[in-house]
Amino acid sequence: MNKLILLFLLVSFVGFSQQTTPFFKSYTKNDYQGENSNWDISQDSCGTIYTANNYKLLEFNGDEWKKYSLSKDVVIRSTEVINDTLYTGAYQEFGYWTHDEKNELIYTSLSSKLKSGFFKNDEIWKIFPYKENIVFQSFKGIYMLNNRTKQVSKIAFPEVSAIFTYEFNDQIYLTTKNAGVFKLKDGVFEFETWSLPLQNYTLQSLVAYKGGVLLGTQLNGIYYVKNGEITEWIPKDSEIINGIEINNLSWIDNKLCIGTINNGLLIVNAEKELLYTINTTNGLLNNTILSQFEDKNGNLWLGLDNGLACVFLSSPLYMFTDKSGQLGTLYAVERGNDKYTEYLGSNHGVFIKNQNGLHFLENSNGQVWNLNRIDDEIICGHNNGTFLIKNKVFKPISDLSGGVRFITTEEENTYLQANYTGLSEFKKNNDSWEIDSYDKVKFRINEVAIDENGNYWVNSPHNGVSHYKFKNNSLQLERFYDENEVKHIFQLKNVVYLTSKNKILKYDIINDTIIQDQLLTDKLFPFEDVMAFQDKFIVTKNGSNVNILDITSSKTLKLSAKITENKLVQDFDYAKAINDSIYLFLDDGYLLADMSSHEIEVQENTSPSISSLSINGELKKIDSLYEIPYKKNSINISLTNYKPANYIQHQYKYKLVGYDKSWNTLDDNKLNFENLPRGDYELLVKNISGNRESKTLHYQFIILPPWYFSNQAIIGYIILAILSFYLVNLYNKKRYNRKQKRFERELAYKNELELKEEKLENNKRLAELEKKQLKDQLDSKRRELATYAASMAKKEEILNQLESEINKEEIKNEHSKLYDRLNKFKENQSHSDDDWKLFERNFNEVHDDFFKKLQEQFPELTPKDLKLCAYLKMNLSSKEIAPLIGITYRSVELHRYRLRKKLDLDKKENLVKFLLSID
Repeated sequence: MNKLILLFLLVSFVGFSQQTTPFFKSYTKNDYQGENSNWDISQDSCGTIYTANNYKLLEFNGDEWKKYSLSKDVVIRSTEVINDTLYTGAYQEFGYWTHDEKNELIYTSLSSKLKSGFFKNDEIWKIFPYKENIVFQSFKGIYMLNNRTKQVSKIAFPEVSAIFTYEFNDQIYLTTKNAGVFKLKDGVFEFETWSLPLQNYTLQSLVAYKGGVLLGTQLNGIYYVKNGEITEWIPKDSEIINGIEINNLSWIDNKLCIGTINNGLLIVNAEKELLYTINTTNGLLNNTILSQFEDKNGNLWLGLDNGLACVFLSSPLYMFTDKSGQLGTLYAVERGNDKYTEYLGSNHGVFIKNQNGLHFLENSNGQVWNLNRIDDEIICGHNNGTFLIKNKVFKPISDLSGGVRFITTEEENTYLQANYTGLSEFKKNNDSWEIDSYDKVKFRINEVAIDENGNYWVNSPHNGVSHYKFKNNSLQLERFYDENEVKHIFQLKNVVYLTSKNKILKYDIINDTIIQDQLLTDKLFPFEDVMAFQDKFIVTKNGSNVNILDITSSKTLKLSAKITENKLVQDFDYAKAINDSIYLFLDDGYLLADMSSHEIEVQENTSPSISSLSINGELKKIDSLYEIPYKKNSINISLTNYKPANYIQHQYKYKLVGYDKSWNTLDDNKLNFENLPRGDYELLVKNISGNRESKTLHYQFIILPPWYFSNQAIIGYIILAILSFYLVNLYNKKRYNRKQKRFERELAYKNELELKEEKLENNKRLAELEKKQLKDQLDSKRRELATYAASMAKKEEILNQLESEINKEEIKNEHSKLYDRLNKFKENQSHSDDDWKLFERNFNEVHDDFFKKLQEQFPELTPKDLKLCAYLKMNLSSKEIAPLIGITYRSVELHRYRLRKKLDLDKKENLVKFLLSID
């Protein structure tokens, strides 16, 4: 029997947990770098959250966590902010914390000032204000600090097992275990007789409700008490709390929030209906709720036995998370026939979600891309085809697979489907469907739109956008836009829009062209992907940030990437609108934004704040103007908005006036400046949310000049300059005198040098003149030599003619004496050694050492060879040479031939040129 009850409770818990709940965000101990248990939570007027985290006190401003600890190594059990002073209680310790000028918390002990033995072996579990006192409660009694006198008094509890004290209508009540309820009266806790029926219960928590209180017992239900009358509000055996151990209660926004030990948080409305269960099955870190706290924005913070959570009760956000992995990644959603039923399409198939939990739709295994309700049927675009869901039955109607979009047309009961193979038309005819595909569109499509003229626009992934028109009842391609031009298409009120990088384009149907829609671009920027629904909503995605715009009311919801936590579906449809609900598809469920809500938060116009300032590694007072040394200057600034429960986008934008020329954006809340030049600076910081900006934070500081530009250094520079001027002047005078003397010496030397140069120039001109004279003489000698050689040749010619005349018979016979005399004269004159010696001397004067060089190279040359070489060098012909050496022309040619051999000349080499080269 006990096993059956346990099984029923388990099924009930799972069923209730697999539901849509208010959005909540969890913080692990790795997030806040602290410890597991969070015993108590409070908040100051700025918005900073404080938690009693075992041995640590945590501080969270929305941008960063800080942690503090007591000097005593004790567990902090309670925390409460009263009049902007933070009080904490621990074992044998209680006191308060205040921020110093550096925005660091400093602890002041109150218990250490008490008399010895007054506060011993006791632990403070709760703190709250009461009239002009602050109450510190332990399990033995209460310690009351009077704010006026600063005196601490003690009121002991009766001999009961105390739980907690509560203040209602200026009265303090004590709940107990198996002892009923007590009320403080005249310094003593007296038993409340109306609580007699509850004496056998552990009375765990009280919360104000309708002029009375709701009293939660640990295991015996919840009761309503007013004017001493007890009414059972939720019985212990109700489906809501049966078998659940209640730990604490809070009443927020007309809802009862029940913190349990074993099933997380239960949220019940005033009609006692269970609205939501938030526990580990849908993402809560731990099922034990140690504490609850409502922040100033109406959000509920939960202190868990392992971690923290914030439930955004005041936001328009809701979530469904399947931590079991059964669902998988969500790609489609559609509402059922009742408000509790949803059809979810994932990569695992179709699931039906209702009050009884999450159930798989039989035969729907596989990737689901799209779900669309048509009357009482749902069309499912599936990886395996197109299917119809009716009465929870999944049946095929077409083998067209990959149907990612299914849109209505102007024609009644006619729809278009974008799928893997192209564009298909679905027409409903009574209870059947007629399906036809367009032959002109035979490629994968993921987006489709219809303009005012009924023409089609389709987007093919990684390809581009095609515009088709109907001509002669046939679909014809009109224009194609490459994916580098257009990324996505969407439709609003029969107007087709196209998106390119940082631009929204609109199809101008009158001029048949696309034009930029600057107004819409400004409203939606920045964006990567754009989807539109119901001629009302536009959803954009930029990274993990999501913007939702209601164009009918200009209401905008800008969701931070911290909310989607990088779980948003990528590269496929990531959103859908059903009525005023926008579903965002996640890898483990969905995030739902209720755009009909009046609680949509917008970026406040307040400027950000500096939460900490560090200069050269040392924390500094935040509100001071600092003069920072130049050497290795380092400035670290932490920024905050004091928004711990923030779900809208926000980013910091800054500009350092005096250094930056333009504004910069930060990825986190940290600013760091290193080694800035000297000068006066002003830091400007804004919050940005989409295209909205807040007021500007102004912070000024000064970077001092380096030591060599300090006032003392400048005075030293002036003295040094005067001294340097005097020394330089003195030096210049001495230098001038030395220079004058050196100038006089140099002038004398220069004059002497000029005389020498003039003399050298004269000598040079004289040498050139002599050289010219020698050249002229040499040329004259050459002419003389040539003339002499010519005269010798003429002479020999005359003598040869004379010889021919003498040798005639009549002279030889008749004048024998004359013949003898002429022969002798001719022999004396012909080929005279004197002539040759004279020729040789003149030749050597013109051609120095010609014969010597020739004989050194060719020692086998004879005097006759040398003569021939000399005549050839003078460029005389064989005919001219023959009479000079007394041989015939042919003998000269033969002699030349022999000479070539002696000179070892090649046949192609010219003899005369060779001799001319020797000089």
